[in-house]
Amino acid sequence: MIKICQQCEKEFETSHKNQMYCSVKCKANKNIQDLTGQKFGRLTAIKKIAHIKNRSIWECKCECGNKVNVSISNLKNGNTKSCGCLHKEKTSNANSKHKLTNSRIYNIWSSMKQRCFYDKYKEYNNYGGRGITICQEWLDDFMNFYNWAMANGYRDDLTIDRIDVNGDYCSENCHWIQLEEQARNKRNNVFYTFKNKTHCVSEWARILNISEVMLRKRLYRGWDFEKAISEPKKEQYNATSRVSE
Repeated sequence: MIKICQQCEKEFETSHKNQMYCSVKCKANKNIQDLTGQKFGRLTAIKKIAHIKNRSIWECKCECGNKVNVSISNLKNGNTKSCGCLHKEKTSNANSKHKLTNSRIYNIWSSMKQRCFYDKYKEYNNYGGRGITICQEWLDDFMNFYNWAMANGYRDDLTIDRIDVNGDYCSENCHWIQLEEQARNKRNNVFYTFKNKTHCVSEWARILNISEVMLRKRLYRGWDFEKAISEPKKEQYNATSRVSE
C-alpha cells in the first residue's frame, strides 16, 4: 500500500498498515517539525493544514482571536508575529503623520495586507491561504515600504509584483512592473504558440487587433487556435437589431 510519511510528507510503499514513517530517520525526527501549541510572537500554532512547494503551512491563532495561515519558515524566523494586528498598533501614530493614507502607494500596501491576512478578501486563497505573507519590516511600518518603493522605481503606472509567485512580499522578492506584464505572469494564464511566437490570450488579441472576449469564447468552445484568430467575425441579424459574435 502507498502511504504518506507523517514527517517528510513523501509517499512510500509499505505492507504494514500501522507504519507512519518512511524511514528510521523520519521516525527519530518526528517531533522536530511539530509546532502544535508553540507561540511565535502573538501567534499560537494550532495544526498543520497543508504542504505547498516544500512549505509547511500552519493554522495559527492570534492573541486578538483571529486565525491566520502561516508557513513554518515565517513562524520560525520571526517574519510573521501576528495576524496583522501588531502593525496596526505600531503604525497608528505614523500613519497620521505621513499624510499619505489616500495615496495610490498606500492603497497598494493596504491591499497587499488584505490579500495576506484578511480571510474574507476575494483573493485570500491565492495569497494568505497559501501561506504567503509580508515581511515584518513592511508590515510594521508603511514608511519602510514607501521608502523601498521610492528607491526601487515606483511609478503610478506600475504595480508591485513578486518575482517568485510562491514567495513572500519582501524587498528581495518584489519589483515594479507594468500591469500587462503582471497579467502575463499570473499562475492561471494559458499561453498559445503561433508562427513560433508565444503569448497569452490578451496579448494575442492586442497584437492581432481582435476582440479578446470573442477570442476567449472561441477557445472556450474548443476552437483550434489558428481558426479562432483567423475566422472572420460573424454578424447575426434579428428583426430589430444587429448582433455581433
